Formats: sequence, structure tokens, C-alpha cells
Amino acid sequence: MRYFISLSFKGTSFSGWQHQVNLTSVQDEVERGLFILFGRKIPVTGAGRTDAGVHAINYTAHFDLPSPLSNEDFPRLIYKMNAILSADIAIHKILPVQPDAHARFDATGRTYRYFIHTKKSPFSDQYSFYFPYNTDIDKMNQAAKYLLGEHEFTSMAKLHSNVKSNICTVKEACWSPGSPVSLLSVSDYDTENMSHPESSYCFTITSNRFLRNMVRAVVGSLLEVGRGKQDPEWIMEVMTKKNRGAAGSSVPAFPLFLINIDYPESIF
Repeated sequence: MRYFISLSFKGTSFSGWQHQVNLTSVQDEVERGLFILFGRKIPVTGAGRTDAGVHAINYTAHFDLPSPLSNEDFPRLIYKMNAILSADIAIHKILPVQPDAHARFDATGRTYRYFIHTKKSPFSDQYSFYFPYNTDIDKMNQAAKYLLGEHEFTSMAKLHSNVKSNICTVKEACWSPGSPVSLLSVSDYDTENMSHPESSYCFTITSNRFLRNMVRAVVGSLLEVGRGKQDPEWIMEVMTKKNRGAAGSSVPAFPLFLINIDYPESIF
């Protein structure tokens, strides 16, 4: 029997999802938990690798068991797994899927969010990138429109990655007000007018697939536009050059969240 497992993890102390020699990965920790529960090694296949330090909400992986679980087994298994795993990993759901369902290859879309803040905040630095410059969000959204559709993202991918193609189809790419924390410092508010000038922003991007370092390079390039160093049309020029050196610098990993993975209903 094949099962999908839904989990969230804080990536700060991990080398990413995928197993790496002499490094701690989320995959290793989940497999360790299953080994403790079932007394044997159970390989777990994730929806894809994540960069070191990147977080995930509702990440999906699959594993196989020789005999089926009953409906009563799922809550007990989730409870025991959460008791075994560190506070940085939380199991949400385990559900049966078709025998050939694949957490990686059956995924039809993935969505990431990246957070920045332009005013100093003691509450945001753990999950948001401090970018202390006047930032034109409208121009960044104009630039983000050039990402939509099918394009080759060689200019925004980690060099020498072992992939067959750098072509991705981006379905959504936009900036909006948003913060990874819901509470804001009182000093952020205009107490006279009881208003809050926006200083925290979220970039959301959805694609059928992502390349290594792609989201962080995209955000770094868009921030070049937002700061006024480049025009929005520059993003199109960057992609045309197919050269990583043509794009902006990659932003840090810690404000990046994988928030959703889409699958066809037929696999459940």
C-alpha cells in the first residue's frame, strides 16, 4: 500500500528535504521516525528537494507499507510520529493513494512565498529579509509579469544542476502586502491616524516546476527593479541571455516557504 504524508518543517537546522551525506535532512528524520515505529527501514520519497534553510508548509512525500493501515491507525500513527520527531517537523496527515501515485512526478504545481520587510522589526528577522530601501512594489509587479508563461530560467538557476531542462511554466508571480508574523511593533503604526504604512511584503510564485535556487534568484532580480537599479523590462532581457551572471544576486533562504503542492484528484 502506498501512502502520502503531509508535513511542515522549519528548515533552519536542515540541509533541505533530501538526504545528503554527513548532513541532517528532513527526509532522514522522517525515515528515522518510521523506522522506530515499524522496526525496519521505510524509504520516503519527497515532492522535491528544497534548499538548505528553506521552510515548507504542507510538504508531501510518499512511502510504502506491505499491509494496509486501518482508519483507526492514522491518528495513532500521526500522534506517535509527532512525538518522535523534533519540534522543527510536524506531521499533519497520512492518507492512502493509488499504488503508482508519486509525490514528485505527479505534482502539477508548486507554490512558494518569500517575505521581505523594509522597516526594521525585531519580530520579522527570523522569517523575513530586511531590505531597508525605498521599494517600488508596482514596478516589481510589472517586472514579475514577464515571468508568466513558459520560459527558460537558466539565468535564475544554480549552475551545473543535474536537470534535463531549465524550462518552467509560471502560472502566478506577484507581490502583495504580507508578513510571516501577524503581530507588528507598535512603533510601526501611525498612532495619530491609527494607520499602518505597508512595510512588509510577500512574493508569491506558482509554477509546474522549479529549478535549484530559482525563487531566490527571481526575488533578488525583482528587488533590483524595486530599488530602481533596473527597469521592469530588464527581467525579460535577463531570461533571454540564459546566463546566471546576468540576473540579480540570490536572496537568503530563511524567508522562503514552500506553501502548497497540487496533485490531480485521480491519484487519491
